Amino acid sequence: MPNARPLPILAVSLSLGLALAAQPAPLEWEPFEGRDPEGNPVQLERATLLVPENRSKADSRQIELAVVRLPTGAGDPGPPVLYLAGGPGGSAIASGRFPHLSRLYRALNEKHDIVLMDQRGAGRSRPRLLWPAPSSLPPDFLSSREKMIEYVRRAHRQAAQSMREQGVDLAGYTTVESAADIDALRRALGAEKVSLLGFSYGTHLALATIRSFGPHLDRVVLVGTEGPHHNDKLPATYDAQLYKLSRLAAASPGVGGKVPDLAALLRRVLDQLDAEPAVVTITDRRAGENIEVPVGRFGLQLLLRLDVGDGNDFPEFPLLLHRIEQGNYGLLAKYVQKRHSQFSQGVNVMGTVMDLASGATEHRRRRIAGQLADSLLGEAVNLTSPYVADIWGNPDLGDAYRSPIHSDVKTLFVSGTLDSNTPPAQAEEVRWGFSDSHHLIVEYAGHEDMLPHSE
Repeated sequence: MPNARPLPILAVSLSLGLALAAQPAPLEWEPFEGRDPEGNPVQLERATLLVPENRSKADSRQIELAVVRLPTGAGDPGPPVLYLAGGPGGSAIASGRFPHLSRLYRALNEKHDIVLMDQRGAGRSRPRLLWPAPSSLPPDFLSSREKMIEYVRRAHRQAAQSMREQGVDLAGYTTVESAADIDALRRALGAEKVSLLGFSYGTHLALATIRSFGPHLDRVVLVGTEGPHHNDKLPATYDAQLYKLSRLAAASPGVGGKVPDLAALLRRVLDQLDAEPAVVTITDRRAGENIEVPVGRFGLQLLLRLDVGDGNDFPEFPLLLHRIEQGNYGLLAKYVQKRHSQFSQGVNVMGTVMDLASGATEHRRRRIAGQLADSLLGEAVNLTSPYVADIWGNPDLGDAYRSPIHSDVKTLFVSGTLDSNTPPAQAEEVRWGFSDSHHLIVEYAGHEDMLPHSE
């Protein structure tokens, strides 16, 4: 694993100092008509916020952050509510197309403006740091760990070269800078305080905002908490998830008879794929043709890792593994198709450099390394960061960024008992430093299904 080169704390402090020094111009709102998920018209406003690409440089160029507002009709409105999307790389503006968020926005809109800003490098903000791959993934990308790493490094080298040729200052794409963007938006709105609703990576960003700009926050809701040092994942967390799923499967009348021990079945299937990869037929949608994709041990570990915290997918895991053991690969092909189509799009540069900058402490890296030998999902738990950090210049904000946060901002933490991406224990760890907080734990909720969950 390449050695990270921490950004000096002085640079982080200077970044925040410059962020506060320059008063952004008031936003110039343009009315437009949007549509809710049911197709009904919604009267919205849009604007562009200009911010420095890298606040540690006095001569930094300006970048454009896209902002959409759903204004409230309340006579005495409360502080604006900002939704912070996950990813990194998700679009807050596009979040309104999801029925559960649209309903939530309408409810909050009775007393608050709802403000959706696409984070720097993402969504409708410019530049958008997404490198489009010139061709689809190679068919053998899931055949082995070595093939996947070979492809990932090649794609990231091309993406990094493209970004640098375009003049992108990659050092400006950190969560510290995005937190300063949120405060710049607050000031451009003319608001003394704003409230934040963050999901997944959005909670990581919200926590960085609390650390630097807490006095200007009214209330914060963190759904699926990723703390300052939770960016790199612990293999033991995913083992615990798989053992939980194993117990639930064994207790299910319709499943337990055929899959009495899901974890043991997974070990057998991984050994089976070691000996002979499964070959599935999927559609290369870019090329418009069917291709055969071999799936080896590491390939299956990666596919499971990507969906093991998602309540929309993990209920299928007992059936998926049972069929693979029997030599039936039809359901496996569905999971391969989804990721082949996703990864063929290219490299999410914004998400990559944001994650690399957030990094991990040396203590956490040692914990990860010590857990790998017996892990069910192995190195697939942290696929990208160990293998591409050098390509992007080893960005790292340093351990001061990853230190505990102490705050009196009124905060609600929301977690799901089956969310292995951001488990409840992470929220409790972060919450220890919060003097005014509550933690709502939703039974059986996963990660991606957390916000739509009925409770």
